[in-house]
Amino acid sequence: MKYALFSDIHGNFYAFEAMMNELASENIEGYLFCGDLTGYYYQAAKIVKIIKQLPNFYAVRGNHDQFLLDTSVNSTKQHTAEDIEIVEYIKSLPEVITMKIGNFNISMLHGSPKSPLSGRIYPDTVLNIEPLPYDFLFIGHTHYQMIRLYAENCRIVNPGSLGQPRDGKGFSYCIVDFIAGEVEYNCVNFDLSLLVTEITEKNPENLYLFNVLKRGGNKF
Repeated sequence: MKYALFSDIHGNFYAFEAMMNELASENIEGYLFCGDLTGYYYQAAKIVKIIKQLPNFYAVRGNHDQFLLDTSVNSTKQHTAEDIEIVEYIKSLPEVITMKIGNFNISMLHGSPKSPLSGRIYPDTVLNIEPLPYDFLFIGHTHYQMIRLYAENCRIVNPGSLGQPRDGKGFSYCIVDFIAGEVEYNCVNFDLSLLVTEITEKNPENLYLFNVLKRGGNKF
């Protein structure tokens, strides 16, 4: 029983498409998404159209997703049909999901148990939280890959960022085997120049969007 686990797409359709192409050869029964569909890049609407068709797809809301909801409420601009579809989809997402897959109890959120939208747990973060009654806690937000055992019973797993990695380990996702209880990391390859072209056209003054893509030696 294999599920794809990913987080922090941030509108990067090229990385998402590359992951979906790889997963086509896997026996994937479901999908777990730890939030931040939106933010930074530009093709969240195309991603929404695909994920709404996927079987056993579970997702939570991220901090960038919440920011989009907050700004859309106060915005006076004319929303396009794509804008409305994204906003309505994000509205449907909870902040936390708890469920059972196979024999494993899991919880999924974007940030941390104390702050589901914006808390950060890095590989070296001191964890001042209560023991967790789960076998797995799936999180995102930091864009850092991580597997940590907490309180001898719960594995805290961050798949890294599919859309904008910051740890130099690539555009990543996981495959979780809920029979064996194993987590496997994978990284996708795609033509980065396509994303760079979009940034150049839409946000050429935002140097961060260029520089973060070069982490880990990526070239374009």
